[in-house]
Amino acid sequence: MPDIFDEVEEDLRAERARSFARRFGGLGALGIVVVLVGTGAYVWWSQQKAAENEKVASRFIAAATLAEKDYKPLSGLDRDAAGKASAVFADIAAHGPPGYAVLARLRLAALQWQLGQKPQALASWQAVADDNDAPKLLRDLALVTSAQHQVDSGDPVLLKQSMETLTSAENPWRPMAEQVIALIDLRQGKTHEAGDILRRLSIDPRAPDGIRQMATSLAQALPAEPAPAPAPPAPSKPASHG
Repeated sequence: MPDIFDEVEEDLRAERARSFARRFGGLGALGIVVVLVGTGAYVWWSQQKAAENEKVASRFIAAATLAEKDYKPLSGLDRDAAGKASAVFADIAAHGPPGYAVLARLRLAALQWQLGQKPQALASWQAVADDNDAPKLLRDLALVTSAQHQVDSGDPVLLKQSMETLTSAENPWRPMAEQVIALIDLRQGKTHEAGDILRRLSIDPRAPDGIRQMATSLAQALPAEPAPAPAPPAPSKPASHG
């Protein structure tokens, strides 16, 4: 009798297994299919993104080359070529991948300024400076570049406040920010404050050569610092009579 019961139990377990397989086996197969389709979709998406980035990179480089076409330091840029390049940069800035969009907006701003479109250029730089998704390095670059182009016309108080946020020792744009502050001080007639900054920049090993040279020339053109007044002689003590 125990043998019969064991056989019946085994048959029941086998039947339950077959029933479970019939009911849920399709779901297991479906799960495998979903995983395979998902993996394939991700690979396809990655390939598409790579291809898209390559296309955008090619357009970006072509526009940058076009913008510099026939550029001459004295006569400036080819306005027709610069206009066409601006249109490409504007399209990439609006529709390109995030990294290229930021770089395109920076290039677009520079071209807009050179083409005399100053309000648009300042707006493009400000858009990068305000973009919290952009790398901080590029946000700070947009901020200091915008300030450089407003040294003669922008609000000196606001410009100096924005530049003072970039003057920490570890900020790579610190020399540029300090140069802007010095130029604004000169504009306001604060030659003493400007001279201090320029003399410091002229010997700053982290400052680019152009900034050091400019700082040296400007510092030398400033009035010499007055020599400190000699200290008054100490009053002599009357001789004591013992």
